[in-house]
Amino acid sequence: MLFQHDNLRGVEFNNIKAAMLVVIAMSLITTNDAIIKHITEVFTIGQIMFLRGAAICIIFALVMRLRKQPVFNRQTLHRWNLLRAVFELCATLFFLTGLSLLPIAVASTLGFSSPIFLAILATLVLKEKVGIDRWIVILVGFGGVIMITNPFSDSASWAVILPIICAFFVALRDIAIRYVPDDIPSSQVAFTNAWMVMLGGGLYSLYQGWGTAELHWYLWFPVVGAVLYSSYLLLVIGSRLGELSFIGPFKYISILIAMVYGYLIWGDQPTWSMIGGALVIIISGIILLSTEKRRNRLQNSAS
Repeated sequence: MLFQHDNLRGVEFNNIKAAMLVVIAMSLITTNDAIIKHITEVFTIGQIMFLRGAAICIIFALVMRLRKQPVFNRQTLHRWNLLRAVFELCATLFFLTGLSLLPIAVASTLGFSSPIFLAILATLVLKEKVGIDRWIVILVGFGGVIMITNPFSDSASWAVILPIICAFFVALRDIAIRYVPDDIPSSQVAFTNAWMVMLGGGLYSLYQGWGTAELHWYLWFPVVGAVLYSSYLLLVIGSRLGELSFIGPFKYISILIAMVYGYLIWGDQPTWSMIGGALVIIISGIILLSTEKRRNRLQNSAS
């Protein structure tokens, strides 16, 4: 996610508690997505990125000041930290645009195809060895993406490509974190993402134009900022309490919650192909996580 996971050795894991925190965090993130989709009725994507980013930056700055931590650290200008933030900016732009045009469940599910791109990029960029079994899982995962996008249908929308591009940038973001120096704190990595998205959204809003809205619409942004900050914090705590390979699959609860929101708020009826595609992506992601755990265990035993 937005935080760099610290390397904690000798820590006793509490997977059950960690999984509960991850479920709560993903519920909050999906709630944020529902709010964002709602306010796209009156705000442009650039406005939303700027105002949401400003709210998150204010919260981060206040919390860091209360903890007597520097709000800005020159270390954060490291090229890999900035590049990671640019990837986050691109992912946010494509996801929010797709979210405004697609049913929330479709956008959310396709966004979870990032483990597939991550596995491919790990091979191309990090030169990790990928066996034939893993390539089969990747291809099956792409099959799930095809089932959801249903490109051969008469009702197919070009907008389905947007959350898929988002997933690609999420994978690039996760690759980039491996090159961010360990001495840059997690909070500073997250704060860099926040102000980068805010500035990018501000520039994009100049191109899109700045719409007008009544005051009560603007009150959503402090709510969104608090929801996102809380979800990121819970994800960090959960990632430190539990094994990543165990808690990873619990993130897919977001897909189910998105389907519920889509049905209750917008009356979106999930199709069988969408449900089947979601299951394929979930199963593929879980298998990729389990093979990653087994590969890491073999590497640790060899060293």
